[in-house]
Amino acid sequence: MKKLLHNDHGYTLVFTIGIIVIFMVLGLSLMILTSSGIKKNEVRQDTVQSKDLADKGITYAVNDLQSYLEKTIKNTPMGKTQFNDLLNNTVKVTCPQNIIIPGEKNNKTNVCIEKVEQISTVEQDRYKRLVTFKSTGQVNGRDTIVRSKVIIGTDAIPDQLRYAVSTNKGGNLFLHGGVEIQGDIKTDGNLIIAKNATWMSGSTAKWEDSVGARIVKETKSVNPKIIMRDKDQMIYTIDGSSSTVNYNSHIAGSFNNNYGKISPYLSNSAPLVEKKLFNTQNLAIVTKSLTPDNINVITKVEDKINESADYNYYDGDVSVTSTNNPIKNYTRDKTILIAKKEKKSSFNFSCFCWKEEETGKYLKANLTINANSNINLRGSYYINGDLSITNTNLKSDAIIYVKGDVNIRDSTLMGIDPNSTLIIFADGNISISNISEYSSYNNPSTIKGFFYSNSDMIMYGVGSNIRLSGGISSRRLILTALRGDVSSTTKPISVQNKLDATGLPFYPSRLKVTYDENLIKQYTSFQRDEKEEFITQLNEPEYIERSNN
Repeated sequence: MKKLLHNDHGYTLVFTIGIIVIFMVLGLSLMILTSSGIKKNEVRQDTVQSKDLADKGITYAVNDLQSYLEKTIKNTPMGKTQFNDLLNNTVKVTCPQNIIIPGEKNNKTNVCIEKVEQISTVEQDRYKRLVTFKSTGQVNGRDTIVRSKVIIGTDAIPDQLRYAVSTNKGGNLFLHGGVEIQGDIKTDGNLIIAKNATWMSGSTAKWEDSVGARIVKETKSVNPKIIMRDKDQMIYTIDGSSSTVNYNSHIAGSFNNNYGKISPYLSNSAPLVEKKLFNTQNLAIVTKSLTPDNINVITKVEDKINESADYNYYDGDVSVTSTNNPIKNYTRDKTILIAKKEKKSSFNFSCFCWKEEETGKYLKANLTINANSNINLRGSYYINGDLSITNTNLKSDAIIYVKGDVNIRDSTLMGIDPNSTLIIFADGNISISNISEYSSYNNPSTIKGFFYSNSDMIMYGVGSNIRLSGGISSRRLILTALRGDVSSTTKPISVQNKLDATGLPFYPSRLKVTYDENLIKQYTSFQRDEKEEFITQLNEPEYIERSNN
């Protein structure tokens, strides 16, 4: 009995069996956990893949719709009414019917348009739609739904009207001295910044000490932006004395060792550029593919010449003075063509006399305003020559297409009323100088308008004193300015960089350009020719909201 009580062989067997059972349970649990983890990973992987398919489905549908609209307006020129009909007939609700995009291993994506909304009834939004796309990605029987709101269409305005200041056709942008710009800047070429302002003494360029340009964000933006082409462009700065810089070589785009060079494609380019500017904060430099310029001013003037529509026609030059003003009774809705019919003389033997006959060609004819008094300019003008405005207190509410050059100097500029504009599209050069010359900085010429040139443009704010609400665009653009009061003999060199108690510039710029989106409404409210109303390009699709359901 005693031996049996001390026999531990049975206990060992029980212990061994217990250990085996425990390991079997642990092994089974591990297998279950591993299997569960694999299944969860598979579920997560399927979910990720299905969401990726859903996202790609929306991108596919948006690009397909955009491509169709672009191809249609390219092959079939259409006005705003026809384009609006195209949107209504093409961009419409398709759900629950789907576009099915097949994938690998029975995976697929179903995409449809769930909702279409008119953004607003204002002119720049009338030809756009807010489209809600619904996309379902399916992977191994698992669905993920993604909805995305995208703006499709066009604001039906030239690309140049979207910026405070821009250049086109690869042209460089020059900011000399204390110019101030509120709104986005776009340059199709290089950007050149100098802390010296320039002005012309006869044919000689003079450099005046100043500060760098100041760029301020547009009221609806997060920060001020410089937008540049996505390759081959640079930002140049004059780091040394401007006296070593040859002005003609400078504006011709010849940049040597006197210049600093900043690449806009570097992540730290914005802080480097800020140091070359005056009191510019939170600058953003954006590089992207830019929309080509497509404003053909020559065609607009020549099409007007060949039109049979009713308009006021002047055969030859038109001169406006204080005592002779043939355009004084025109209203905003008038269309005026200034061109000269070519005539040839030939001897007629039937009457033994010389007779003049029109050849059907039109020659250059100019509009010249030199009044030494107040002149009101209203209407839509098509000029087959040059526009010159000198020694005039001009009040305007006009849109003007000029086949040649534009020269505005020794004058004051303002609107006829607070909503009036002066909009000029020129194929030639534009020069604006000596506007409200040497006036106090708090008494500038205030213009609501837009100036566009297919060639070069220069606007002076040294002697001039200009506040432009609207925008400027040209091939090569030179803006130059001082800050504060100036006279023919003194310039506020010592106070150029002075700041007030809040940290803002104490003296305002004598050339300030402020982007004004309301200008678009004014531009589109003019009665213009039908071809100008044609829709020729779409905006890039704008993704504004994305959600997973």
